[in-house]
Amino acid sequence: MLRFFAVNSLDDLLDRLKDPDAEGVGEDGITYFHRRLTARSELEHLSNSQLLEYDERIVRFWREITTHNERPSHTLKHFQYLALLFTEVYLDLYFRDRVVLRDSLNTFVEEWNDARDPGELAKPFDGDDLNKLAFWMATGSGKTLLMHINIKQYLHYLEHYGRRRDLNRIILLTPNEGLSRQHLREFERSGIEATLFEKDSLNLFAGRAVEIIEVTKLAEDSGQKTVAAESFEGNNLVLVDEGHRGSSSEIGKWMTRRAQLCERGFSFEYSATFGQAIKATSPLMDQYAKAILFDYSYRYFYRDGYGKEHRILNLKEARDEEQQQLYLTGCLLAFLQQLRAFERDRGAIAAYGIEKPLWVFVGARVTKGTTGQELTDILSILEFLNRFLLDRPEAIARIGTIKAGSPGLLDSRNREVFANRFASFFRERSAADAYEEALRFIFNAQGGGKLWLNQISGAEGEIELRIGNHEPFAVVNVGNPSNVIKQAKATGIETGSGRDFGGSLFHALDEPESTVNMLIGAKKFIEGWNSWRVSTMGLMNVGRSEGSQIIQLFGRGVRLKGYAFSLKRSNFVQREDGKRHPHATLDELEALNVFGVRADYMHQFKQLSFLSSPEGVS
Repeated sequence: MLRFFAVNSLDDLLDRLKDPDAEGVGEDGITYFHRRLTARSELEHLSNSQLLEYDERIVRFWREITTHNERPSHTLKHFQYLALLFTEVYLDLYFRDRVVLRDSLNTFVEEWNDARDPGELAKPFDGDDLNKLAFWMATGSGKTLLMHINIKQYLHYLEHYGRRRDLNRIILLTPNEGLSRQHLREFERSGIEATLFEKDSLNLFAGRAVEIIEVTKLAEDSGQKTVAAESFEGNNLVLVDEGHRGSSSEIGKWMTRRAQLCERGFSFEYSATFGQAIKATSPLMDQYAKAILFDYSYRYFYRDGYGKEHRILNLKEARDEEQQQLYLTGCLLAFLQQLRAFERDRGAIAAYGIEKPLWVFVGARVTKGTTGQELTDILSILEFLNRFLLDRPEAIARIGTIKAGSPGLLDSRNREVFANRFASFFRERSAADAYEEALRFIFNAQGGGKLWLNQISGAEGEIELRIGNHEPFAVVNVGNPSNVIKQAKATGIETGSGRDFGGSLFHALDEPESTVNMLIGAKKFIEGWNSWRVSTMGLMNVGRSEGSQIIQLFGRGVRLKGYAFSLKRSNFVQREDGKRHPHATLDELEALNVFGVRADYMHQFKQLSFLSSPEGVS
């Protein structure tokens, strides 16, 4: 693609378009991006008339999906535009003449190889690998919107080249049921007909609606909960969300079945973690090296000002229980600081789309190990909350220690974790004041009280946390809530008999009336859940091996609407009214606080080159 556009790197194109003045569509329906791309001499491989045709189609499809129902009609970003423009170029060539496309690609491969050492040679395309495209895009960059437009682009070229009747089905493969349901809601918001796949309706929606199915339900033979891949036939448009995930043995089976689905069709795949999930020695390396059409992974997304800032306050090690309690108290205070900033300046920051902060605590383990000696990750945070509430003097003393700046907690570079972290916060309040504010703003219980856990019978996997009869302040979402209740009760935490009214707290987190300030669970949050609220993230035993999971997990917290839905941090945008941004508040709320206990994600960041730390951030 870079060769088609006569540039040497993607940055050459991105830099030409990333100016905010380049965003938008003129009165003639043509994007300002197009004007900048064609301002210079005409390209050798692409005429200006071709580019104009592609531009008009992108604008039409973007408007169709972003103006439907309640989806925010935000402006098309430069990286989204280029990803869609690359798709237009590729599909046009693909349908017009695949032999010419293959030969063109291999000409570029030969030129690449001529300038490389033997160990860096690219493999040529054989023609059977042209029907797969992949997009390596950061979480929060709009992969779902791209997917919806890619469907429209593919259907357009089928129609244009008289092959619409060749298409059998449109299938979206997802890693789990939660993500399937999320995609169903997103298709509805875009005005695209979709349905969750059911075996009994194998032919009912063929070619008419997008059929959503978990990749784990594809099998060699149909069973009670699985369906044979061959029953879908092979001429399908297949969309894949994180389909490369899983163990090496699973990947081999899934890839074979995916190949069956699009053998005579086409596939698009989307991920934020191709580079981490696919090792250099993996047999998938060659496939994805050819298939990835566009790379705007998180390092570029963050560099260009998109998404939240990050404050990583990672504990090197907890030498004893008291250190862990002190560290978790600091995590709570960081979250309280965000809540107070939000409540204090809610009106002033309305234009920035910031929602009420949410503390997400993620553990790697839910149930006890075989030894039964140590608390589970989930139970550890529950016990911390219980101690904080039951022993007021102890909790205030720990807050006072942090205020005094002498916790003795070190990060991986032997620096004080909380050095200067709460200076402004404690200028206005004492340790006792901070404790009372925590009761009010985090626990919804002015004056305090006992912690109660109640399993919600009407919501799968959920446990509500509340203080006495006050409104729930947190929800635990795990696979086996009964075990968590049983273990919590054994440690002295009060548990109720459960309730079967009121519905899910988890699925209502983004509702304006939600009273929930904390979400506690295991790694199920890595996939299938999105929220604009996540502002503080606590981790236990997470990130010790799997790089792609780390990027998925942090992707939950770095999503940002930004001023006027720019998706950018405020120091990267100008206000339309010329006024200054309320930086003191936004510095707190446009950032993700990350805490870790026995979590080595700092090492993961360095190893994966996920992003470079800003000055002053550990």
